[in-house]
Amino acid sequence: MLVLTLAQCAAKAPSGLDPGETGMVLGVTHAQFSLDPQLSPAQRAEGERLLGATPLLQNQHLMGWGVTNPEPSPGTYDWSDLDTRMRLIERTGGTPVLTLCCAPDWMKGGAPGTTDWDRLTVAPLPEHYRDFANLAAEAARRYPRVRYFQVWNELKGFWDERANTWDAAGFTDFYNAVYDAVKRVRPDAEIGGPYVVFTLYASTNPPSPLSGAYGSVDPRVLALVRYWNEHKHGADFAAADASTVTRDEGLITSPAAAGAVFSDVTRWLHGLTGLPVWWSEFYPLAPPGPGDPAGTDRVRAVLCLDAVARAAEAGAAAMLLWQPQDDGELPFAALWTQPRDGTPVGPTSLTEAWTWLAPRLRDRSIRVVRDVPGGLVRFEGRDRTLTLNVSGSSTLRITGGSARTLPPYSLTFG
Repeated sequence: MLVLTLAQCAAKAPSGLDPGETGMVLGVTHAQFSLDPQLSPAQRAEGERLLGATPLLQNQHLMGWGVTNPEPSPGTYDWSDLDTRMRLIERTGGTPVLTLCCAPDWMKGGAPGTTDWDRLTVAPLPEHYRDFANLAAEAARRYPRVRYFQVWNELKGFWDERANTWDAAGFTDFYNAVYDAVKRVRPDAEIGGPYVVFTLYASTNPPSPLSGAYGSVDPRVLALVRYWNEHKHGADFAAADASTVTRDEGLITSPAAAGAVFSDVTRWLHGLTGLPVWWSEFYPLAPPGPGDPAGTDRVRAVLCLDAVARAAEAGAAAMLLWQPQDDGELPFAALWTQPRDGTPVGPTSLTEAWTWLAPRLRDRSIRVVRDVPGGLVRFEGRDRTLTLNVSGSSTLRITGGSARTLPPYSLTFG
């Protein structure tokens, strides 16, 4: 039986939600659709109630993912959409996070005053790194409530086709320009990177120093992180992103075994950098369900919570759920249902557990217990216990020989 008391975790966590040092902080990243003004008042009110049920980190991108171009022409700003999202975060009691991505078209070769959304993920040209850094500084100055900043998103636009690897030097130059500009106007800002995807492969050629039942982490990713860590001007946290799916063969083990990637990457990244580790995005794959190739809402919730447990066990500082509003397309857990014409939004299978866990992870009043390897995970609190069956089996044999019957991929409170 493996028992982890979260008070033992040494990694520093964000202090924006509570004064002083805390345990792991949960949060969300708003995406293209997230309780937007076009919803009915009833839909927005219920969605905001669910979002604000417990304090969370709430992340929004500078451009894209629900926000228009903030600087369509040099020196001409449009903060309207970003202002709207910041007001949503404030109304729902969130601690704001701003991801400094993406870049206006004129910074990447487009004409001033135009926005081609098909080129959203193109990186700025090197001669415009400083222009983007200045835009980031303007945003930091405009939103003094934002303390936490992530630089860029998944290294978009920094792949070197000729070298067949990441442009580590180019990205780090870009990161440093942004870091310096934001710190200049906001010395209190906490800035993190490199926000890279720890891509998995089933193949072990070339060999990787970071691997497990889930596969092998692409060594080109690890090389990028090492270069960034050695050459960065500074950082207050290290940002990671991963899925349990390998790029070449998909999911190669059970979902429960694949979830170990979230603990292994956390330990590797913290060991290398000495920084608190944030999970900017995390994607545990759900196995197929009846009539649903991506799994049911309940299965998605169970695997999401198991990923949270894995990261907490390794001492992660923060974990952000991508797109808290279900859109019917992404096969991952959400916190409220997709708004449809005339229908109210409501909780999902994840909502109650996420809301219950968030403050208890933060104040370290939860123990994570794994007494059925690959099967049973328990979050033990002072008031309740949340039990996850992360296997496809309905009968789990607990240490000591007793058997307990639970529905496959289920979550229960007791």
